[in-house]
Amino acid sequence: MKGFQRIILLSIIGTYLVILAGSIVRGTGSGLGCPDWPRCFGQWIPPMDVSELPENYKEIYKISGKTIADFDPFKTWTEYINRLLGVVLGFFIVLLFIFSFRLRRIEKNVPWFCAGLLALILVQGGVGALVVSTHLKPFLITIHMFLAIVLLFGLLYLRKYCEDLEDTAIVQPVDGRALLFSRILVGLTFFQVLLGTQVRQAVDHLTRDTNTYTYENVISGMGAIFYVHRTFSLVIIGTFLYLLLYFHRTRFNRGAFFTTLLAFFCVLGNVGTGIALNYFGFPANAQPPHLFFGVMTLGLLYSLTLSLRGTLLDD
Repeated sequence: MKGFQRIILLSIIGTYLVILAGSIVRGTGSGLGCPDWPRCFGQWIPPMDVSELPENYKEIYKISGKTIADFDPFKTWTEYINRLLGVVLGFFIVLLFIFSFRLRRIEKNVPWFCAGLLALILVQGGVGALVVSTHLKPFLITIHMFLAIVLLFGLLYLRKYCEDLEDTAIVQPVDGRALLFSRILVGLTFFQVLLGTQVRQAVDHLTRDTNTYTYENVISGMGAIFYVHRTFSLVIIGTFLYLLLYFHRTRFNRGAFFTTLLAFFCVLGNVGTGIALNYFGFPANAQPPHLFFGVMTLGLLYSLTLSLRGTLLDD
């Protein structure tokens, strides 16, 4: 069981790293750094210099009939490292599936759950290939992010479930109010993260497809979605403050209080990087931490919800 739980932990870390790498790819505009999939410029190890490519490489590697940009080794290797991290994560999920059969005598549902995670990572890889082959279709990028968060939730659930299998201690009583508001926060934050991908899609569309806006003035062309995204963060902060005050007053679960506090700091980091994106022309180095803080908040909140529910063995 301990070895299996270590693989779960590595998979969770790997999922966070893949999401962070993906946000770096998006922020630096490296999504088409490798114009083909699964190889990169027809090679398993991508080139370091344009001299390693044929003279007509732009014609060879057209995407959806569109000529690719000039070769940029930074963007190519940024995208390639993102793919490598995805492969490593897939390897961990395969290991989870294989080793889960050792636990079927303890809990017969674990192999089935791991099979679901394996299917999910395969679908995720397929969507990633479609993102490249369709020249970064915005709705596919959103689906890609959605599936990554679902995978993270699945791994966090599996980790808690395995901990409950080993823990024979008396289950603490459920705090219904805290559980309710933690679930509300998960829903609000999930919606906010997905709304953020829509904002980014609008930014990319206005600056790349219409060619009528720059990053400095793009907010004026986005309409209501940007202001909804920005204002919605105040709702999340207010709900966080209520839950923190509730935990502080009841002193029912100090561990839950500190988990919520850590998630709240991530929210503040998310807001801070959001302000940088708003007032400094969407700098590329602010987008990765902005998304990463949001996903970290989601992971912590979902872990909090699982903890407040008590044991998962009765599900």
